[in-house]
Amino acid sequence: MNSQIVLETVQTPEQLKLFLGLPYELYRGDPAWRPPLRIERKEQLDPAKNPAAANLDRSLFLAKQGGSVVGRIAAFINPAHDSLHKDNSAFFGYLDAIQDETVIFALLEAAENWATAKGRSRLVGPAQWGVNEEVGLLIDGFEHPNVVLMPYGKAYYQSAVEGFGFEKAVDLYAFQADIHAGYPRPKMTQMMVNYATKSESVVWRKLDPKNFTRDIESAMEVFNDAWGNNWGFLPFPDDAIQHLAKEMKPLISPNRFYLGYIEGKLAAFICLIPDLNELARGFDGKLLPFNWAKLIWRLKFGKIKQSRVPLMGLKTEFHNTRKGLGLVAALCEEVFAAARDEGYTHSELGWILEDNESMIAICKQASAVPYKTYRMYEKQIGNG
Repeated sequence: MNSQIVLETVQTPEQLKLFLGLPYELYRGDPAWRPPLRIERKEQLDPAKNPAAANLDRSLFLAKQGGSVVGRIAAFINPAHDSLHKDNSAFFGYLDAIQDETVIFALLEAAENWATAKGRSRLVGPAQWGVNEEVGLLIDGFEHPNVVLMPYGKAYYQSAVEGFGFEKAVDLYAFQADIHAGYPRPKMTQMMVNYATKSESVVWRKLDPKNFTRDIESAMEVFNDAWGNNWGFLPFPDDAIQHLAKEMKPLISPNRFYLGYIEGKLAAFICLIPDLNELARGFDGKLLPFNWAKLIWRLKFGKIKQSRVPLMGLKTEFHNTRKGLGLVAALCEEVFAAARDEGYTHSELGWILEDNESMIAICKQASAVPYKTYRMYEKQIGNG
């Protein structure tokens, strides 16, 4: 295309519809593209439906060329990040565009200009509202389908983002486990599981359906403690925990959600869920008119192969302890066994920060291998 690029700020319902719909048009036909549910994408943007989208200072942009939408981006400031990190950052996210560097540059420039006008000195991304949502630009593993709540992207984004002056902030890994492979487990893993199993002070239990919200809150207590020292960490506030419990309830089975205790103290948790993107294959992201019934049937009776461990954690006080490592190893084996019984063959573990050596070691002990890399970028802007 040679026509002029026109940038529009999303202000109307029609523009928002175009913003939400772009990925479905842009990636249609890509072998690895698994369209997420459109209603979930819409609610993710809605401050009234998603606490992570509330209280943000944000702007959404569309790029048009010849009257057609050719790209999109969001720029935002997250007060929760400001309060904890105090680094004068703004963020960009929802970057999707045709393979045209001038279009991507125009989108990034719109985000940078917006952030500069807000007095920010650092622009970070891509992120969808915060590190507890979807983050990172896919830079390796394009041949593998995107699983539930993980980003999708094209290889040409990396060169454009870096060409615009962004530098690596940190890499995030996704590990893939063939849950039927790697047996017998390495001797060290077997020893840790055996130790946890025989120790009277190390116990674990399944999620209690009658106290679902309470157990989710317990898990998030572990998460907020376990991940507190990680890059860009933001704790789950109470409203986000309630939202998470509501959103994940249809996907969570007590057999695939465990809480662990050491000497009577809450210490660890793990959760394995089906890949909703695989469940919704062939839907083009749409539930109406009849796909909702197909989704329910597939969730109950379908032979889903891919799963994901989106959340797990071990409280800091138990890091690098024999009991803590043994407990986590045992929890991994429990959820993998349950997943096998339900017909799953693979599970993605992630994302994991590149410098999180203990979590990477746990993934490897579970015979998982790194198969995707996502990158967070940063750029000094304005007077930064």
